[in-house]
This record gives sequence, structure tokens and C-alpha cells, in this order.
Amino acid sequence: MSKIHYFQRYSSVENTVTNNTLQLFSRVYQYSPAKASIFLSNLIDDSVEIGVEITQQVRDGDSIPDASIIQRSFKILIESKVDSGVSKSQLLRHASSFRQEEMQVLLLLTKSRISESEDESLRTSVKKEHPSVTFKNITYEEVCNACDGLFQEYEYQMNELVSDYKEYCNDVGLFDQTRKMLRIVPCGESIKINKQYGVYFQPSDRGYSNHRFIGVYKQKRVQAIWELDSVFDVNFIDGNFDKKLVSGRETNDYDEKIMSIIDAAKSECGYDVRTGHRFFCGSPKLTSFKKISSGGIMGARILNLDSYIEKIDTAENIAELLKLVTWK
Repeated sequence: MSKIHYFQRYSSVENTVTNNTLQLFSRVYQYSPAKASIFLSNLIDDSVEIGVEITQQVRDGDSIPDASIIQRSFKILIESKVDSGVSKSQLLRHASSFRQEEMQVLLLLTKSRISESEDESLRTSVKKEHPSVTFKNITYEEVCNACDGLFQEYEYQMNELVSDYKEYCNDVGLFDQTRKMLRIVPCGESIKINKQYGVYFQPSDRGYSNHRFIGVYKQKRVQAIWELDSVFDVNFIDGNFDKKLVSGRETNDYDEKIMSIIDAAKSECGYDVRTGHRFFCGSPKLTSFKKISSGGIMGARILNLDSYIEKIDTAENIAELLKLVTWK
């Protein structure tokens, strides 16, 4: 079954990108104002207090009221850009729309950071004309990063929401993290043959996000990884081997391995994968990338290797480096 997305993929125009990003903010806030406070604080590098503060008998000058209920005021304005240029006059007009809020922040959201000189010029201009306004340039990737660790592992739906927003940003080119992505796939009885042949299989209609590396997982650790060389849809019936290239290198190098793993899947695991399956092929490298949080994984997980190792080069080196770190 194809994966159902939280965020539409049909367009990367600015109003769609903005709408999807605001949907993320809104869903986080609806789920937990406290989480939304952390999320926004991560983005602007300052404390954003969402919700009321309730206190009892706190002195304020010469007064000690029995209780106080306070709502801190803040206003964050966002100008999102995809491919269009940045307009200083537009940003200054936005800055002029603030009123008496205690915190006033103007965010410029872009695919990549603007130059240091342009950033300095915009911050100086905003500060000169509107001293109370803080200007900050952030990227869509930084929005994604601000979500990392926001939810506990058991908060499945919110983690799926964040994951889908990250995949959306990658899919429509708001940032390209594909070269850094490891897709961890849970394997049952097939783990032995997956590692042996350097081939992972799944139904052809099962959705997934683009990735460079695949890691086969069982017993709370990724046991082998490989860089994707070729991905094929295969039908192997009555000795007739028919394959269609999905991505990667067009080659016959994996034909024997695919035929062998199809036979092994049936004889060793009881899986019939002769038709309707996709095969992810490469050269397997053994590793032991341990998951230290409780429980297994409900389905495939996408990890950005940047968060775990410093150098992303060959699968062989990455496999060795992953032995030294853990994930949750």
C-alpha cells in the first residue's frame, strides 16, 4: 500500500510551502502548547512562552495580590521564500506591523542561508527603523532540525508527522539530504539472506522516501548497511526473469543475487517474493549500530547520518563508524 502523507506533494510554490510549514506549527501546538514553545524557542534561539502563567501571592512592587494569571505577549512574523529574491522593503513593511508585543520577531524562511553581508544589511536596517524587532534568517532544514528530539518514541503520530514534513521538504527540493540519509528497515527471518546477498526486498507499491544507504535491522541493531547501487522491480516466474530499473545503475550484475534471494526467501523464510516486489541492491558492509531506547521499531526509519558521524563517504567507513555510536 502506498504511504499516506500528511503534507501534499503536488506543488512547491511558496503558498503551498508556507501552508505546509504552518500546518506543522499548528499540529505541534494543537498537540502540546509546551512542545510548541520548545519548537519555537529552538528556531529563534530565545525563550518563547506559550500559554498562561498562574502564580499565587507574588510581590509586584508594593502589591501582593492573592493570585495572578499572566499571558506573555509575542508576535512572530514569517516571510517564506522558495525561489524568489529577498526584498528589503517588503521585510521592513512587515517589521512596521508590530505593535506593543513584548517579543517581536521577524523570520525570513529560505532554502539556504542568505549571505553574511545580506544578513547583516537586513538586520541593521530592521534594527535601525524598528529597534524592538529581532530579524532572523532560518532555513527549512533548520525547521526540521528544531523538531529533532521534540517527541518521545511512544508519540508515534507526532513523530510520523515530523518525519513526513522532513520527507516533504526533501521531495520538493527545499533541501536535499538524500546523500546523507540512511533508511533502516526491520527484517525478520530474512535478515540472514539480506546480509548475505546485499539485497533488501519489499512490495513494489510500498512507499518510501529517497535515501542513499539502506540498513537491515533486527534485535535492536542495524546489522549491515550498503549504498544503493541499483533498485529494480522484478517478476521471476517459470524461469522467466523480468526486471525494470527503478533507480540507480542499469546493470545485470545483480541478476543472480536477486534470483538467489528469491529462492532463499521461499525456502528459508516462507516468503513468496517472485512477483510484485522491489529489490534494493548494493555491496553489504557489516556493522552494529545499536538502538538504545526501549522497544523495537514499528516500521522503516530514516536517519540523517550527519547527526551521528562526522564523515559521510563510503559504506565501508560508515559501517565502522556506526559501531561506535548509538541511536534512539
